[in-house]
Amino acid sequence: MGRLRRMVGNTCISLLGQAVTWSSTLLLTMAYGRFLGDAQFGKLYVATSFVTLLGFPIESGFNQQITRDVAQEPSKAPRYLANTIVLKLAFWSTLYGGMLLLAQILGYAPDVRSLIAICGITLLSGSLGTTFSSLHYAFERVAFPVVGTILEKGLSAALGIVLLTCGAGVQTMALILLGGSLISTIWQGYWFFHLVGRRFNIDLLLMRSLLKTSIPFLTYGVLGVIYYRLDTILLSEMANTTVVGWYGAAYRVFDTLVFLPSLFVGAIVYPVLAKLSAGQEHHLKLAIEKCLNFLLFCSMPIATLLITAAPGIIGVIYHRPEFIHTIPALQALAPGLVFLYANSLYGSIIISTRHEKRMTVMAGIALVFNLALNVLLIPRYGHVGAAAVTTLTELLLLCLSILFTPRYLLPGESLWVGAKVLLACGVMAAVMWLLRTCDLFIILPAGGVAYLAAAAILRAIPREDLQTLYKAIRQKAEQNTDTRQEQLRTAIAAENIKVY
Repeated sequence: MGRLRRMVGNTCISLLGQAVTWSSTLLLTMAYGRFLGDAQFGKLYVATSFVTLLGFPIESGFNQQITRDVAQEPSKAPRYLANTIVLKLAFWSTLYGGMLLLAQILGYAPDVRSLIAICGITLLSGSLGTTFSSLHYAFERVAFPVVGTILEKGLSAALGIVLLTCGAGVQTMALILLGGSLISTIWQGYWFFHLVGRRFNIDLLLMRSLLKTSIPFLTYGVLGVIYYRLDTILLSEMANTTVVGWYGAAYRVFDTLVFLPSLFVGAIVYPVLAKLSAGQEHHLKLAIEKCLNFLLFCSMPIATLLITAAPGIIGVIYHRPEFIHTIPALQALAPGLVFLYANSLYGSIIISTRHEKRMTVMAGIALVFNLALNVLLIPRYGHVGAAAVTTLTELLLLCLSILFTPRYLLPGESLWVGAKVLLACGVMAAVMWLLRTCDLFIILPAGGVAYLAAAAILRAIPREDLQTLYKAIRQKAEQNTDTRQEQLRTAIAAENIKVY
């Protein structure tokens, strides 16, 4: 129960932080669409995708490994930090020059190359920030990464919107994103050193070990980034930046809604799974089942909402007629959210049980599948074809994840939960369709109420889960009350001593 209370507390903190960052990101996305337009937005999206595609080694190679190992042996934290930073700096110094050279070889326009140069520096800052985040997650100190993200997204959105209204361009926006990333990294680094210490121990043997053991993580990250970002590069080559802007506008909404796997699975559940995998198989399977139930309960209505209300959502966010082409792309991406949410959990299971080599095989299969379909569909269907390929790739990965997950950990009961949630989503879609001529701000709440009512009637979430969650929240609240009372008694006692 103590671990569950910590999970509930961390989840509440993360959800609060995500509400701020999600709102900030959404507002900035709206500003991009309204003030930059599809072509300029497309240039920014090409630059960020290009940098992400080439910057995979420093972004994807070590973070999950750090969280798993430090969660199991906390004393490793200072050594892992120092040596990981050295490795990331070495990778970045090589990759950054390669990015600039390749951008020139590919014939990108000067303004796109300048965006790539700025985004390349942001890549380094963000990578160092995720290193600190991974260590905080290992200690189950979720508050520091959450506050860092709030500072990054909130300040970037506030300043970005103000400058966009004053006529700022994409280069200014790229610099603002860099500044936000630096603030988050500095914040998280300060608190890590404050709580753990400033010990630096460069160990060549450890670096060699990190490189060797990170190969499966790195390979999976490499292939994963390629099949997630390759479609943007292919679109820019087969079409133009305007089409990329339509696709980027849809993908920006899609990316905004993948917050739950990152904050719930990556930040909260994964460290717990890493600890439970050390020998508590029964508790591990139970935790997996409850987490998958929660992810299904959240992801399926979100996907339903995107499919049903896509025209209204795009109209409200971007508010420009040219973004009408974004609607079918968003609808094609929507089912991929459900598969992505489930994949995040299955990926954590595979890594926490030290079967990460299987993920390399999964990513390789997905890469071939994704590349082949993109080459086939993009010339025919453009950005909508690229969006459909993303969803189909997530579906393929889900099938492979289930195949490679140890059989004794597969949560069979979650199939029944998923069926009930699907029925509730059907009720939600029917209500939203009947209200399709109404304002979006009427359709969305009505659909949400219909979904929650249908889910409650169908008992989509098992009663014992709700009871356990209620007990954990109540005990957390009582624990916080006791802590505050003790602090008050201590303060009164101290004041009495001072008076005396």
